[in-house]
Amino acid sequence: MESAKPQKQHEFLQRIVGDWVMVSTSGHEGYNPDDPEQVFTETVKSIGGLWIVGEGKGKMPDGSPMTALITVGYDPDRGDFVGTWVGSMMTNLWVYKGWLEADGKTLTLEAEGPAMDGTGGTAVYHDVLTLHDDNNRTFSGSVRQPDGSFKQFMSSEFRRK
Repeated sequence: MESAKPQKQHEFLQRIVGDWVMVSTSGHEGYNPDDPEQVFTETVKSIGGLWIVGEGKGKMPDGSPMTALITVGYDPDRGDFVGTWVGSMMTNLWVYKGWLEADGKTLTLEAEGPAMDGTGGTAVYHDVLTLHDDNNRTFSGSVRQPDGSFKQFMSSEFRRK
């Protein structure tokens, strides 16, 4: 088997590699990135130039500690970005299928997961990572509405450390 070679799409992922700190979030109104008790950080590493693995650590809005892991790569045979997300606050494994938007700086990752409305059903979510420049990015989450549109429920801004 021949080793895979990075594609153009992998270059986008490599720009995310590094250490990041969350500087604001809509999910936690009292968040203060200068308070060591509250700070949320993410370290993103490259695996062979084909994958990124990010580990985020911080506290939930209720003060409980959390750790999350995200993996993202590009599968040229499928023509999609692929990945997973897990967090210490839930038992669901989120499996992503994604695409780079036409602007070349926004990666949309789609997954199906538990509905947040208490029905016990599932819903389709979009996690959207926008790389504004090499030192600033945002990450947002939205859920598909009955009319097919997506409603954002959280957004966070990150800066490179």
